[in-house]
Amino acid sequence: MHRAFTLIELLVVIAIIAVLIGLLLPTLASSRRTARATVCGATQRSIAQGFALYSNDHKELVIPSYTMTGLDTTEPLEGWASILDRDGYMAGARETRRGPFVCPETVDIDGLELGQTGSDPQRPKGWMDWPFVRTGNANVPTLIPARGFDRILRVSYWINALNPIGGSTSVTPDLHFTGSVGYGPGSNGLTLTHTRLSAFVRPYQLIATADGVYAGRHRDNKLGTVNSRIGYRHPGRGGGSVNAAFADGHAGPIDAIEFPRGLGAGNDPAIVRNENLDSRVSLYANPEAALAAP
Repeated sequence: MHRAFTLIELLVVIAIIAVLIGLLLPTLASSRRTARATVCGATQRSIAQGFALYSNDHKELVIPSYTMTGLDTTEPLEGWASILDRDGYMAGARETRRGPFVCPETVDIDGLELGQTGSDPQRPKGWMDWPFVRTGNANVPTLIPARGFDRILRVSYWINALNPIGGSTSVTPDLHFTGSVGYGPGSNGLTLTHTRLSAFVRPYQLIATADGVYAGRHRDNKLGTVNSRIGYRHPGRGGGSVNAAFADGHAGPIDAIEFPRGLGAGNDPAIVRNENLDSRVSLYANPEAALAAP
């Protein structure tokens, strides 16, 4: 005669299973985040390879963050991802989760819908659609068929670029990884041209792209800073980390406490030098020259 389980025994078994599930779920969630971070790193590595191919085909010129005509802010801006897509280096898409220019941990929010990211910590983790045209404070997605940009692309990576826009400001060529080519003349009479690979002193330390939205604003990129464009989407020291692609083509994570700032907005130049020099990753193509003590 077979003995059946009692109700108490069944409840005990169910309780044990529930406990095991409770123990396993955090591990599974952590594993999934790790897997998505790995995919993000691979995506940025592919982008860096696209940059390298562009430079190889354009006499060692670095891809522009976008191109401008003088100081005109009413013209559409195509953006680096749209250039890679149009010219056949990487096929883009307008997808938040599976697009080739987005991190799998991208928050489904238009990061610059209000013109800046403000104090909302989710906006730097969001996306931006390219090409676009600036209309007041809004960035409105738009096609540029006359120049071959015939589709809108979703992008959730920041590019390390000098992007003066909205007025005449001083221009420093070859300052960061790239810039808004064609801007100018600035207040010092210079116009931004393509950066050349020869400007990079230590390309293996120079950040090209990172988790985030849009470009520039190097002074405000620490975690929690108002109007930061860097999205700390992955686990790491200091409250999170970003995946970054570097000018030499490799990609890797940078913890929040190690991501450097740029000069401006009252940042202490000595601290900025400390964050960008020696063996640290840098925002500057030639950090010793750009951050030379007065």
